[in-house]
Amino acid sequence: AEVSTQSTGGHLQGAIPVRTNSDHDRVPFNTPAVGCALDDTKTTALLNAAKESAQQNLKKSIGWVNGDKKSKDSACIEISSYTRIGEGYNSYIVYTIQTALGEAPKTTVQRRFNDFFVLHQLIVENYLPRGVIVPPVPEKNFMGTAKVRFGGNNENIQDQSLFIKRRKAALERYLNRLMAHHLISKDETLRRFLQEEDAPRPNPNASGIKGFMKNMETMVTKATARINEVDEWYEDKQGHILEMEETLKKILAVVDNIVADRRDLVAKSAAFGASCLHLGEGEDNASLRRAITKLSELENNLSTVHSEMADSDLFVFGETVKDYISIIQAAKAAFDERVKTFSVWESSQSTLAKKREAKNKATLQGKADRVAQCDEDIRFWEGKVEKCQEDFEVISKNLKEEIRIFEEIWVRDIKESAISYFQKLIDCENQIVGHWKEFLPEAKIIN
Repeated sequence: AEVSTQSTGGHLQGAIPVRTNSDHDRVPFNTPAVGCALDDTKTTALLNAAKESAQQNLKKSIGWVNGDKKSKDSACIEISSYTRIGEGYNSYIVYTIQTALGEAPKTTVQRRFNDFFVLHQLIVENYLPRGVIVPPVPEKNFMGTAKVRFGGNNENIQDQSLFIKRRKAALERYLNRLMAHHLISKDETLRRFLQEEDAPRPNPNASGIKGFMKNMETMVTKATARINEVDEWYEDKQGHILEMEETLKKILAVVDNIVADRRDLVAKSAAFGASCLHLGEGEDNASLRRAITKLSELENNLSTVHSEMADSDLFVFGETVKDYISIIQAAKAAFDERVKTFSVWESSQSTLAKKREAKNKATLQGKADRVAQCDEDIRFWEGKVEKCQEDFEVISKNLKEEIRIFEEIWVRDIKESAISYFQKLIDCENQIVGHWKEFLPEAKIIN
């Protein structure tokens, strides 16, 4: 059935128009933060704030597309908790998903991380051939998983908690983006995943040898097939997306460096504060001792502020950048699928031409049986060519609509993320100035 390209539903919150998604695992979203581990309480608060913001963005997206901010089809998905099952190598995490779809009663199911991959596989099979940009599922992180399974000391326990919470937040964004999509949100597989006790089963043709051969075919097609574009829009947009991806990767590298530097500053400020405290304890001059003690408190306060700034770098801005890198890769997959569809159409035209040549040859040789067989083959391949042409036109049309929505949401999401990030930095800088103003009088009365 032909897929309509008119937008009638929501968009990806924090991502492309239509599908995306998210754990930042390319660099991975699941990977523990660069530098020292985050304070667990602060991390939880930031993740909760990010979740609340994501829900607000999702509601805005749905209303923006539908033209109705109170749409009865709105969805709210929350991963309310997670539980570790088993110990050691065989242990795994189960996530509890609560879903509210419109006015329907809230449902609760439990899913393992691998269940999300099965869901993604099934959705990609159904929608990528139509030119839909599928929100990316959070990638696997073997190092993070190993820490969860085998970590034992206090530092590893804190890293495990951070790893699981970041993955939980990423999976929640992924599900909400699926439900914000005007086509995928109506998918029966997705509905069963969110509402039925049993998780969807993987497609046997997409795994093992068959899956490997299919992936190899896709890679060969991607490397060899070319389209002589009549519409330059496709080449221009694909080039623009590639440039955007490279730019975002550079920004992400800078953000990671900033986080590492701030983490280092946190540790050094705390160490300097401790040294000042010891120095003040041995000072005979009362005013100087008091000033040095206040300086120690100042450095400890600055260490806390720098930690908040590092968290903001990572959670408020870095996560958005990582998400969009993954979404852009999903958009590239949609462009590749269009090339693959064109290649199949082109191959069918070539086969049809050969069948017609074979018929002409059989006619000249007077082989009536052969001519009849060729007529049957020609009818089959004419239908095949017609179907391939229709598929190519549909995927081309849908891809244009997907990219249009992506660009509109991209501007909105980056703007909201940047404003939130800059506001947080301003607040932190004001805190730093305030702490120094509190300390200055103590320095002035030293005698």
